[in-house]
Amino acid sequence: MSNSKSAIQEIKNLMVQFGFMSEDKTEIVKEIFIDAKLIDGTAIKVSGEGLVEGAKVVVVTEEGEIPAPDGVHELEDGTKVETKEGLIAKIEEVVAEAPEMEGPEVEIEVSKEGMEKEMVDMLKEFIYKMGDKVKKMEEQMSSLSTDFNSFKKEPAAKKIADGKTEKFNKTDDYMDSKLEAIAALRKTNK
Repeated sequence: MSNSKSAIQEIKNLMVQFGFMSEDKTEIVKEIFIDAKLIDGTAIKVSGEGLVEGAKVVVVTEEGEIPAPDGVHELEDGTKVETKEGLIAKIEEVVAEAPEMEGPEVEIEVSKEGMEKEMVDMLKEFIYKMGDKVKKMEEQMSSLSTDFNSFKKEPAAKKIADGKTEKFNKTDDYMDSKLEAIAALRKTNK
């Protein structure tokens, strides 16, 4: 079962890596408190994610929060917490006796088939999405190849006539007409 969970996590990581899923991001909070009540109704806060030795405990009062006094304090659920200098020194959890059940015992078993089906479904979805992406990439590559080949067949510039470009030929014609005009003026002035 452990292998199934790690395989599913690996698949999810790959799907995030290739852009098929978005990665959920959570913001880290500096200090987390758990609210609890003592048996006498006094509200307390315990830092962290649970009752553990070394966790900071404060009593919530109208004036604000103060460190829990040294001693043994009983929570509403019967758990006894010993505090020293505002920190949990010892925890005594209540051990509830299991009620006697009549009838046969029922075992709940997680089906391997269910886990395998979930993995297969995720893999199918991943493969279909990958196939779609590959198909789009092939279409883009084909389009680029067609564009490149048509571009490659076009000439780089207009052909050169008589060793001169079209612009140079126009300049020669222009110069020839100016030289003819100057020559005509010289003839009339002589």
